[in-house]
Amino acid sequence: MRNLIIICAFAFGFMACDKPAGEGGTSIIEGQVYKIFTFQNPTTGAWDTTYFQLDVGRDVFIIYADNKAELYDDKFDTDFNGKYHFEYLRKGEYTIYTYADSTDNSNVKHEYPVFKQINISSNNSTYTLGDFIIEKNQ
Repeated sequence: MRNLIIICAFAFGFMACDKPAGEGGTSIIEGQVYKIFTFQNPTTGAWDTTYFQLDVGRDVFIIYADNKAELYDDKFDTDFNGKYHFEYLRKGEYTIYTYADSTDNSNVKHEYPVFKQINISSNNSTYTLGDFIIEKNQ
């Protein structure tokens, strides 16, 4: 009887643990990164916009929290279509980000982060995050 009580106490202790966001679950976050070019058509004078998937290997980062100031926990290199995929995630808050390229008026190139936040609320789920759309104006 005493052993049964000890086993029940351990089992209850493991069930009561609330694991934080991170690896070890059964959910997936996926999405895609696009680049948009806006330019003035020299023939018509109208502003045109085209978009396409980014180059292979764009880094997309994940933070196992909703705090943008945290250091990233994992990263994924996009495939040839600009798609990324984070799997084996538990319930919780996540921040996904990538870097956008920019050129200032002095023609100096720099990057800045673009963030998206998502809450995984159930196990065995696939969450498609809204696409990252990175603009570049010419």
